[in-house]
Amino acid sequence: MEKSNAIILVIVGIFSGILSALVGVGGGIVIVPSLIYFLHFSQKQAQGTSLALILLPVGFLAVWEYYKQGNVNFMAVGFIALGFMVGSYFSAKFFVSAFGVAAFYFAILHHDFW
Repeated sequence: MEKSNAIILVIVGIFSGILSALVGVGGGIVIVPSLIYFLHFSQKQAQGTSLALILLPVGFLAVWEYYKQGNVNFMAVGFIALGFMVGSYFSAKFFVSAFGVAAFYFAILHHDFW
């Protein structure tokens, strides 16, 4: 794998980890489109790779089916997972409280904002 692609995968993982910690999204909204747009994965390969990222907690059997069809890139999974762990850790540690303060501010103090 090229160094530039590995860097892109780690950045995708960090961004996905941050979003996951803040609002509970990641794979379908960030990882799959990023793999398709930036790294030119096929739709099925992007989906299979994203599923492999969450292999243990969620979808072993689904990943196995994608893998048998050649639609999982495990090297990409490793790099994204690295970034995902970093992004999740730091956003959970530092940004969640900032998000909570902002949500409280707009919801309670500026209810006319909406």
